[in-house]
Amino acid sequence: MDWSKIPLVAQVAEAARVVGEAEFVLDFEGRAGGWVTITVFEDLKPGDGDRWFARASFRDRPELQAVATASTPEDAAALCLREAGITLRRAS
Repeated sequence: MDWSKIPLVAQVAEAARVVGEAEFVLDFEGRAGGWVTITVFEDLKPGDGDRWFARASFRDRPELQAVATASTPEDAAALCLREAGITLRRAS
């Protein structure tokens, strides 16, 4: 589906499509760990910033999240995975 052909009304503040998702289990030598879902999005209303962003959701800690933006979907996923590890270690 080509979302660029869909006119977005003025009331749409943000819009994105999911381009990929993967599950990871992080383990920092028993000090911290958890099951993480990384979802990568394409911004459908891109401005001057990066077009791709990723969100990490923690299965056992839904109050925790990590987000990253980048110029490619792969970079957004990699940065988000790194941020997820930092977030998880800080919360433990």
